[in-house]
Amino acid sequence: MSQRIYSKPSYSKPGHSKPSHSKPSHSNQGHSNQGHSNQNRIIQRYLNQYAEPLVHQVPDITTTGDRFQHVLVIPAYDETVGCIERVLPSDIRHTLVIVVVNAAVDCDRSSIERTQQLLHSLTTTNDLFTLIAHTTGTTLLVVDCCTEGRQLPIKQGVGLARKIGGDIALAYIDQGAIATDWIHYTDADVVLPQDFFACVDTLQQTQQDEPSNTDPAVILYPFQHHPPHDHILLYELSLRYYVTQLAQARSPYAFHTIGSLMSINALHYAKVRGFPKRKAAEDFYMLNKLAKTGSVVRLLQPVVTLDSRCSHRVPFGTGAMMTRLANTKGEAHAFSASHTSVPPSSNYPSAPHPCLLYHPAIFAHLGDWLACIDELWSIEPCLSDKGTDGKAIAQWFAQRQWSDAIWIPCLLAMGLEKTIQQAHRQCRDLAHFRFFMWTWFDAFRTLKFVHYLRDHHYPPIDAEALSMELGLLDHRLQGLKSMNDYFQKQEQTLTLSVGPTLAFNQNHKSIQNSHF
Repeated sequence: MSQRIYSKPSYSKPGHSKPSHSKPSHSNQGHSNQGHSNQNRIIQRYLNQYAEPLVHQVPDITTTGDRFQHVLVIPAYDETVGCIERVLPSDIRHTLVIVVVNAAVDCDRSSIERTQQLLHSLTTTNDLFTLIAHTTGTTLLVVDCCTEGRQLPIKQGVGLARKIGGDIALAYIDQGAIATDWIHYTDADVVLPQDFFACVDTLQQTQQDEPSNTDPAVILYPFQHHPPHDHILLYELSLRYYVTQLAQARSPYAFHTIGSLMSINALHYAKVRGFPKRKAAEDFYMLNKLAKTGSVVRLLQPVVTLDSRCSHRVPFGTGAMMTRLANTKGEAHAFSASHTSVPPSSNYPSAPHPCLLYHPAIFAHLGDWLACIDELWSIEPCLSDKGTDGKAIAQWFAQRQWSDAIWIPCLLAMGLEKTIQQAHRQCRDLAHFRFFMWTWFDAFRTLKFVHYLRDHHYPPIDAEALSMELGLLDHRLQGLKSMNDYFQKQEQTLTLSVGPTLAFNQNHKSIQNSHF
């Protein structure tokens, strides 16, 4: 492995001293001098201690005195020549596009060769970084992570590629080379719409004009797949169904986890220490972390178009699911219960068939559990510091309407009793207790909860049964597109902001959709 990429040199911004190691603050500091100072310390601490070492070698783009308005990160692996041109919107201006052309050392040989062909189509140099002028005020920064000696380590793929691109973007933001504080992400098989950056511009201005608004950590764009064949409609429906059912249960994690749809605030990127270096599911785990530091903003427009092709590049996600569905012998009349990009839990095995969907009763039980969290604030006298192996919690539930709740064993196995004890020791009021519990029962534990009920009580169901359960038979008879459109419209009725940090402001007046 190339020493110059994976050694650990320290980072320091030109003209700045080594940052201090003060504890990051999760509060919104607004735009005061103290707030900026805290933010700078957090970002520089990340760049010094946790950023990928190649950040120390990035070319200087500040010599002309001009600043880019936006920065966009695109990881590219096993993509066709010309893919970057298809990704970028025709109206792109004054943007730094960081293209991380990557392949891990354990990738398929033919995939590595195709990736290297893509690199050679972008640059004829053998440099780690290559700056290429594109359109008006826009520049490509091509990062070579695919040639021998620069390839990513084993079992580290798109997660590390996203982190490399994000770390470089953060360094440029810290240097003042980027005008906005947002790191935009997409993929090399995506088509970005015109006015892609306009929503973030508006949101940033709104935050400046109304600093009391909730502190957004990440922005998620709406999506559609193309071309819209039956298999992709099955998959897309499963995504929308899962999110809308989480929202109906009032889960603070009711949002899509698709890496090509997110824009991340620079400060929050540093707070969570960048992307996990995973071969897959990096988007799920990244969003799970970001939601605990600031709100997740779900935009209504503009719509990003995702490719609906089959792919073997990663074991989870759209391409992998298309391959599974294409290999399914049954008719395309049901939906995916394994929609998520999260690998199956060893405790709760994955669904046996790719064309089934979670039973809606699971989400009713999830809603019951989430509804009782606030009441757990009053349970403290029932618990001892030594613990009671779940007996006190079970007794507390038995005295209330959840005496026969089938999900209690699942929560106890997750460590609910010790979690409540810890929460009561650390939290001074209900709002902090609620945030503690929502942070503990995060997107991953939510999925484990869903899988527990699926495996022990409510087996996956097909489309016909789903339509009967939800009273959507008319939509089912009209076909997959009608069902998908129904859940897409349900998504559009959801509140703009979501996440556990909203526990501190239940009466918060969310940023209105009209802003976008």
